[in-house]
Amino acid sequence: MDDARPRRVSDLLREGFEGFSRSQKAIARYIIDHLEEVAYLSAEELGQKGNTSSSTVVRFAQSLGFAGYPELQRAARDEYRLGATARPVVHEDQLGFSIEEDILTRSLRTDSLSLEETINKNTLERFNRAVSILAAASQVLAVGLHEASMVAQHASYVLELLGIPCLAATDSTESNVARLTRLGPGDVLMAIGFRRAHSVTISFAENAGAQGADVIVITDNSLSELAGKGTLTLYADIDSTFFAHSLVGPISLVSALAAAIYSRDRDLYDARVRAVRDKAAESGWLR
Repeated sequence: MDDARPRRVSDLLREGFEGFSRSQKAIARYIIDHLEEVAYLSAEELGQKGNTSSSTVVRFAQSLGFAGYPELQRAARDEYRLGATARPVVHEDQLGFSIEEDILTRSLRTDSLSLEETINKNTLERFNRAVSILAAASQVLAVGLHEASMVAQHASYVLELLGIPCLAATDSTESNVARLTRLGPGDVLMAIGFRRAHSVTISFAENAGAQGADVIVITDNSLSELAGKGTLTLYADIDSTFFAHSLVGPISLVSALAAAIYSRDRDLYDARVRAVRDKAAESGWLR
């Protein structure tokens, strides 16, 4: 293999395709056609897509030069996320991706692409339906654990400023369970979770729906166990260039929901926001 030439996962698969076995060809074809999904699929799930086993997927990844399947996943994600801005290089000692950009440019460019992907993953009809549900809500409980807790807290902040009662539930304490039990028709649970999502968030979504509350799910992909658990599902991309997921997509999506509610009656919501900020300024709470 000529290590001076750029190589992408799709290049490797296309170039070696004719030499693959029937099961390897099925895996390769699925990766090429669904590059954006590979980062979310386990080896077993990808094997099911190609009607083969997880061990075959792992051996196939290794035959391409990767240490294992997780390394192939990262390479596929980088190719999909960074697109034309990436210059992946196959090194002699290992298959990896070296980007000829400083980390600031690369990180922020990836966040920019994440926002584009968040736009592409949602329809305006579904977004507007979520806006209508939130605008009419008697109360909102935004549930998000671990990294999703920051998104839940942001939802509580912007909705409260608009005069829509909203609490952020970031753990499964009895007080939050009590809030869940009080949800019913006219109320909304915003369930936020990524990848497979936290079991507590999934449980809250299922129980709120059973009690008659509307459930708005915010997750990153259709394979998440949260997807489809609510009245509707919105998607937010969370891919990042480093060890932590990017929350630019989901936080911006929540901000967009609040902005759309605000745009429905600017005078009303301006008055509500002004009243809060005037009171806070007078009391010195914002100091």
